[in-house]
Amino acid sequence: MKFIISILLFIIAMNINAQNYDTCKIQKSEAINAQKIDKNELICIAKNSEKPFTVFYTLTSWCAPCREHFPDILELNKTGKVNLYVVLVESEKDKRIVNAINFIKSKSENIKFGVLKDEFYGTNTGKRNKKFVTEITPKNNEVIDGYGKLILVDKSGKILYTTSWKDYEGDSKNYKKMLNNKILPLIK
Repeated sequence: MKFIISILLFIIAMNINAQNYDTCKIQKSEAINAQKIDKNELICIAKNSEKPFTVFYTLTSWCAPCREHFPDILELNKTGKVNLYVVLVESEKDKRIVNAINFIKSKSENIKFGVLKDEFYGTNTGKRNKKFVTEITPKNNEVIDGYGKLILVDKSGKILYTTSWKDYEGDSKNYKKMLNNKILPLIK
């Protein structure tokens, strides 16, 4: 009986989550199997989350630190307070993006992800990232256009924090320390 109730609760949660994305009217990419997003959709996703916070993580297929820290990002699920969503920075039509999607799915089939809209951010990865990072970085944070960023958004749609390499003192080994010092205190 407990098993059946667990299955039913899971199905209900999945349907609520699907309805939330319908509320945001997020388009599917014609080039890849992913949602197309911009800052407005990112905010809508956070506002319609069933959890109090949403963490968006920027990723490219070729970014070694992005891939290295992805398991640490998945650990945030254990808090029970965040939804995780990966933001693919490469162009929808970039052939390398399939590698990023395969990487995400190899680590977790349940992680939601989307790709930055080509029509809004262009197709050059560096320029796309710079434009996106500039618009999502809160005014009290320095704009640093690196990859592997965490963007913490609360249920009201307020962007609370955007990380950069400076937050982990330029040493990728300090990534967990950065999570513990910068992100976890904000979601407690």
